[in-house]
Amino acid sequence: MFNLEINRWLSFNHPCSLCHTRKDVHQGLCESCRADLPWLIQACPRCALPLQGITTANGCPDCLKLRPVYDRTLAAFRYDFPLSQILPAIKYHRQPQAIGWLGAALADFLALHYEDQPWPKALVPVPMHLLSESARGFNQAQLLAKVLSAHLQIPLWQELHKHRRTPHQADLDLKQRRQNLHSAFCVKTTPPAHVALVDDVMTTGTTVNTLAGLLKEAGCERVEVWVLARTPEVR
Repeated sequence: MFNLEINRWLSFNHPCSLCHTRKDVHQGLCESCRADLPWLIQACPRCALPLQGITTANGCPDCLKLRPVYDRTLAAFRYDFPLSQILPAIKYHRQPQAIGWLGAALADFLALHYEDQPWPKALVPVPMHLLSESARGFNQAQLLAKVLSAHLQIPLWQELHKHRRTPHQADLDLKQRRQNLHSAFCVKTTPPAHVALVDDVMTTGTTVNTLAGLLKEAGCERVEVWVLARTPEVR
């Protein structure tokens, strides 16, 4: 079902997805609405935390202290209006259509960061437990990864699984998030040497850091994180 939907989303033969004008529409958005999105201009190069002032190539103070397992994070947007309304609507109100134009915007953003760098060999969507995915009807990270795969011609690698159902991370503090994910995921086969984990939002980075660790333990050499939006610092 969603493969057909993704093909339709990639056609973009419709008005602007935000203001519904038909003028100057490119990949689902008019020029004005695209410019007004909360693009993430200055961020930590390691965890993509929105920052002000000078940053270092090695990351923000938290990254220097905690040393995350993943190697780099690229986030197109700050988690701010309208993303703060659109992304929850995708997940909790079964409105995945916006993933089409959001994925296109993220693909354009990513292209700016890989002009002289090798692309990942595969995209790895952050997995959901099968019961949770069945209840929602889809995994938004998987749909986003499929849109990115179509735009960037990078294959998906879906041998990372969630075999233990866990409470929603959003309801937990940082310590609880780490405990919540213990032994929740598994890697079925040896991953490619260089991959990008794909998800919709990055909050504390606990999930992607856990997954990056598993992928590297299984043989992956470099793990990047690609997300639509990054939240401000969460304690």
